[in-house]
Amino acid sequence: MARIDDPVGVPGLSSRSGRLWATRPGSEEEVAVTVRYLRPLTAQTEVVLLDEKGAEVATVLDKDALPSDQRRLLEEALKERYHLVTVLRVNDVDVLFGTRYWSVETDRGPRWFALREPGKNVTWLGERHLVLRDTAGNRYEIPDIAALDARSRKWIAGSL
Repeated sequence: MARIDDPVGVPGLSSRSGRLWATRPGSEEEVAVTVRYLRPLTAQTEVVLLDEKGAEVATVLDKDALPSDQRRLLEEALKERYHLVTVLRVNDVDVLFGTRYWSVETDRGPRWFALREPGKNVTWLGERHLVLRDTAGNRYEIPDIAALDARSRKWIAGSL
């Protein structure tokens, strides 16, 4: 495991065939890696590179300090992994046996999803900013509840 906390960057970080690759620190071995935030919702500058078995290859303590080409590769990989769909309007929420079934309009079109256990699957990032995680693990962001129409705010207030 290596901690990368200087602007020199990650040794041998590259992208090919739709995958991100990094050279293991202390060796010449190049491995396919996935990139994850250490704290996805609160510290989006710290990332970890994991090999295919989930073992840590390197930890980047400040991706913003990396050379621009490496930062771009990491940001593209992170965007692909953590793409959040933004909820623009809540059309309906039905509750059946504790599961909430949402019908929403998003920045990517209409969506329908199920949400269980709001205490575990709703993350408040601020007073009016929240992220919902559905039963399939997809994440839906509402950046500002106050910016939604009154009907949407009413559905949210009655569902969470």
